[in-house]
Amino acid sequence: MPTRILRDGILTSERVNELGALEEVFYRRLMSVVDDHGRYYGNHSLIRAACFPLKLDKVSDSDIGKWLLVTEKAGLVRQYLATDGKRYLQLIDFGQRIQAKSKFPEPDGDSLDSTVIHGDSPCDTGNNGLVVVEGGVVVEGGKAHTRKPRVTKTALADDFGISERVQAWAKEKGHTRLPEHLESFRAKAKANGYTYADWDSAFMEAIRNDWAKLGSSQKSTVSNGNSVAASRPL
Repeated sequence: MPTRILRDGILTSERVNELGALEEVFYRRLMSVVDDHGRYYGNHSLIRAACFPLKLDKVSDSDIGKWLLVTEKAGLVRQYLATDGKRYLQLIDFGQRIQAKSKFPEPDGDSLDSTVIHGDSPCDTGNNGLVVVEGGVVVEGGKAHTRKPRVTKTALADDFGISERVQAWAKEKGHTRLPEHLESFRAKAKANGYTYADWDSAFMEAIRNDWAKLGSSQKSTVSNGNSVAASRPL
């Protein structure tokens, strides 16, 4: 389990003060399992097993879901959907020393845009309780590192279709049955309220991971050096 530095700023944090006793215990336990970037799986069962290994009979998945919503509303946690179609979470203003690359995908273009983080940051890293963000550069303890600019995510447009970019990519990679992939992708995106900064990239990822469950027939096969069409036409 990673070592965490927990500053006394958590005691005076207005955001933490919004939590009830159970939610605060959950939040503090969550700090112990996230990686250096403050990220972890968003699956409630995985969070429950990691945070409450000795209380599995007392804490339910629904409890985890309720506590996540409360901490998210308080501005302490964000949940996000990555391009792999899975949900993850990230602690906001985690402020730990980053020693390893995250094994979890980062929020796509969803970086924090606050300009100054004071002692209200629950995981304040020191530096007199101040982290200054200037022109996309975070100055912390005399060291600076760049922060990616915020990219706006949007909901699926009603007229979203198969662009020339996607067609060219699919042809190069051998993917077929694009209309069926599109139908599945649109349905899933609408049903789950997905938002992306780049919908073409998200669609290509869905095709690559076969969201439509078309199996091997989604690609053309090769016989005697000649391309043979998939079992169902586009």
